This record gives sequence, structure tokens and C-alpha cells, in this order.
Amino acid sequence: MSANKTEDDHPSSRNLDDTESPRKKMRMDNSGRKSWSLMDRKTDHEMHKTLKRKRDIENVNPNINLVTSPLSKLSPKSPRMKASSPNPGPSRLKSPKSADKHPLQPTDQQLLETSLIFTDYLIDEETPLAQSVSAQYLPVNTAHSGTVNKNRDFTPLGLEEELIISRRQPAAVPGADSFNILSDEMILSVFRWLPKRTLAHCMCVCKRWHRVACDETLWQRLDLGNKTLAKDAVGRILARKPVIIRLASSEIAEWHPTTPPAPSRIQYLDLSMCTVDTTTLNNLLSTCSLLNKLSVESVLLADSTCQIIGKCSKLETLNLTMAQGITAQGLTYILSGCPSIQSLNISWCNLDEASLEVLVAMLPQRLQRLNISGARIITDSILERLTARCPRLVELDISDCGRLTARSATALASLHRLEHLATSRCYLLPAHALYKLGSTAALQYLDVWGMLHTHALSALRGALPHVHLNQFMFSAIARPTVGPRRTSIWGLRTRD
Repeated sequence: MSANKTEDDHPSSRNLDDTESPRKKMRMDNSGRKSWSLMDRKTDHEMHKTLKRKRDIENVNPNINLVTSPLSKLSPKSPRMKASSPNPGPSRLKSPKSADKHPLQPTDQQLLETSLIFTDYLIDEETPLAQSVSAQYLPVNTAHSGTVNKNRDFTPLGLEEELIISRRQPAAVPGADSFNILSDEMILSVFRWLPKRTLAHCMCVCKRWHRVACDETLWQRLDLGNKTLAKDAVGRILARKPVIIRLASSEIAEWHPTTPPAPSRIQYLDLSMCTVDTTTLNNLLSTCSLLNKLSVESVLLADSTCQIIGKCSKLETLNLTMAQGITAQGLTYILSGCPSIQSLNISWCNLDEASLEVLVAMLPQRLQRLNISGARIITDSILERLTARCPRLVELDISDCGRLTARSATALASLHRLEHLATSRCYLLPAHALYKLGSTAALQYLDVWGMLHTHALSALRGALPHVHLNQFMFSAIARPTVGPRRTSIWGLRTRD
């Protein structure tokens, strides 16, 4: 044991251990000190002051503009700040190794802070909707130059990237019309939601609005029913190039253009029960060569008007209910010029024998729906010729034809495509003759209003179990409006 003690106390052996173990040498050199924290008080005070200053810089509000350093605008919660912050944390500054270093002097600190001049850096904010928004702030170095160097494209974290999101709103010029910024297409899309009366008011605002509001796409449908049109208003309506027009029960003032009017785009025209003079009506119909469906119910028709209607070769539906002034010559014009008619309503027009002869001889063979109710002079022979002329009839209304007898039932049974037949108030047509209609397999509806008593009607219903009796009191053949619907004609909307 003494030998070991002597060997340990020998100076040469102690020097050898110190050389081989530097850490042991440091521990023995510092053995006279109580602790590494008992440093010079002046140095400790300066270090504490420096650390406090750096913590203040890191935790400062990013919305407050500091004079000392742009680092004060960095958010302490930023992950980039924690990952690559140029300032060491407090735990590292308090280590024994870092205690040997000299603290930064104010001049060195200022030099370090002012050397990190930058223009753009990103701060993540949260909106009330919990959406991350990236804002761009521009720090100002008021301590030195008072300006920002905009040529720098790097951040203080050493990232070579440019920040592209910037929340800058152009200053609104007081009194400026922001509506002029929109294009004509955008204004047109806004005008499509306006009613026609409001659209007419918009045309009076300025020349641009007038030009956009006159676009033909805004005037394809016009509902002017129960209106009073001023003089020459028809010409202004046609200038809008509409396609569907409803003028039912309207008072139309005169329109006598000095030059022939241009062709219009009207395809569906409802003039039922309107008040209009013959010249204005002729001028209006002369522009409608593309008519597909027309209604002139309860309107006075001259032969010249019928001649103009006959020029509409594409006409498929024609409603002449209770029209006045129809002659054999007028029917000749219409039926010869409109071979494509599929639905015709010529009821209660007070047709004479000559007109009936023209009607039976010139009806289109492809006619599918016909209403000749109220023709009290029609006979069984005329009805037989009519059914032979139009074998494709699907719907036929011969109500109030008082001269028809049981002979007509045989002619009606020959219509194999007939689905709807109306023989209301044909008192000379006996009930047993209607049983022959049971041979028509396509028949679905039969109207016999005012002809049979209750027990006779029950017997007929038993004889024709597949036929619905008295389902429709009024005919809808070629009529533009049926029932309570007053905002559409032939199933097409007239209001936007």
C-alpha cells in the first residue's frame, strides 16, 4: 500500500496523468473555484443584460416596428426561427464552455443586428376562420438609413427564396364608377336577372348600358298580355328580335312604317282577343315568315291577312277560334300555303258551305288535331269526306254539330289512331251508335256532355270500360293557354 501511495505522490506520474487526461487537468485547475457561476460580478451583469435584450428581441410583437433590429419582427412561434435562429438559447449561454467567451459589446451587438438587413420575410398569421394567411412585411432600418434595400432577395434565416404573397389593396378613388371596370359580358350576365321593366329603365342610364341592354338575348321572351301599346311600339318591339311574344287581350296602336319592315325572329305569336287594326296586323304578320305557332282568336281577319298567313310555310299550329271575316278565299290562301299544319282550331267561325267545301278538300293529310265545333251546317257526308281526307287524326272535336246522325259513328270508327273524341251536344247522335266506337282500340277519351242521362251514361261506361268519359269540358286543340297558366303559350315560358 505504501508503494502505491509513493507512486501516486510522485510528481512525474502526476504530470503524465495530466497530459493524458485534459479533462482531469481542467477539473484540478478549477478545484479552487466554488462554481463556474461565481464569475466576476461585472461580467455576469453584462451577460445577463445581453441575454435579456435578446429575449426581448425574440418575443417582441411582430406588428410593432422596432428601431434596433429587424429581428424584432420575427414571430417567436415560427418553426423557422426555432430551427435556424442566429441567437443561441439561454441554456447554451450558461454552459461552462460558453462562460469563457467574452459577452458581446453594444457595438458588436448593433453590428450583428444591422448586418441582417432584408426586405422580405414571411409571417404566418391566423384569420378568424383558422386559415393560414401569409403576409409580407417590410421592415425599416430607421437607425441608419431610414430606407429599405429592395434588391435583397434573401431572408435573415439564410434561405434563398422570394416571397410572392403580398396583401396590397388598391386605394379606392372617391367618386369613381366601379361598374365601368366590368366588361360587356359581365354587365350582360347581370342584366339577365332583371325584369323587362327594370331593363327598360337601365337603357336610359347611358349609351353603354343602352347598347348592352339592347342585346337580343335579353328579349327572346316578351309577355305583353293585357297591355296598351303606344303608337309605333310594335316596331320598337320587333327591333329587339324576340322569339316568343304574348299579346293576348292587348290594345295595339297603329304601326304604319313608311318602308318595308325587316324580317323578325318571331316563331310563337299569341294575338288572342287583342284589339288591332287590319293594317297594323298585316304589317306585323308580314315580318313573321318564321312562324311556327300562331293564335288569332277573336280577331278580325281579312283576305289579305289570310294571304299573309299563307306565306308562313313552317306554320304547324293555327288557332282561328271565333275569328271573324274568314271566307272560302281566305281559307284557300291559308291551306294552300301552309301544308305543314298539324293542329288546327277553326271552331265557331260561322263557316258557310263554300268554306266547308274548301276545308274538306284542302286540309293537310298529315293533320293530327282538328276542332270544327260549332259548324252547325256540317252533315254526315261532309264528315265522311273529312275522315277520309285526314286518316291520321289523333284528336277530333265536333261538338255542337247538330246535323250529325248515327251514320257519322261509322265514319268516326274508321279513324284507327283516334285517341280523343268530343261529340258534346250532338243530340241527333244516339247512344247506341256510340257503342261502335268500341272497335277503335286507340280511343281513350270520349266527351258526351249534355247528351245522355245518368243511367245511359253508366251503360255507356260499362260498354266502353277502357274509355274515360267526360274528362274534359273544353277543348285544348291549338290553344296557346290552357287552364290557369297565363305566363306561357303552348308550354313555353313568356317571362324570364
